[in-house]
Amino acid sequence: HAVRMCSPVLSGGAAASSIICLGVDFMSESVAAIMARNGCGHVPVYRAATRHIGCSLAESAEGRGYEAWLRKFGDASSSPSSSDKKALHVVYINTSLETKATSASILPTITCTSSNVLQTILQASAQMGPDRLQICYGPDTYMGENLKSLLDAVLSHDESWTDSRIRDELHPLHTRESLRHLRD
Repeated sequence: HAVRMCSPVLSGGAAASSIICLGVDFMSESVAAIMARNGCGHVPVYRAATRHIGCSLAESAEGRGYEAWLRKFGDASSSPSSSDKKALHVVYINTSLETKATSASILPTITCTSSNVLQTILQASAQMGPDRLQICYGPDTYMGENLKSLLDAVLSHDESWTDSRIRDELHPLHTRESLRHLRD
């Protein structure tokens, strides 16, 4: 919904004088950044509560352990003695801007939502080559496990997931073989 707020003009032609966010802390910072990026930085963004409203999922990516995990892949990806695989960090949108910035400074990072995570990963692997890509998905490990389960289901199904069906229903540049590389 934040993207819809980027225009300083609301429906009916009224100008927005401020935005109030009713949610976790990182949502207001994200809205403010989106507003500023779209030329609406003059519109103040407020949090509805003065107390901290956190999100355990987002906060799990703010610790040193998460950064160390990213560095492990970042270091391996840039090592000349490493395999041909390149790491790509796919971070869930419900994380702070600081987490996204820190992550991007360690290794290439893209942001996704639960509704576009499959397409995001399939597109990234199509561009980089599924046999060359190491996905580092976080901090929502539950969603990461669901993705692996989905790929397992497609690949272990009774062959009804043909290359043609995969191209038609999942991604035009993928086949059973490319999904196998991506999963493994």
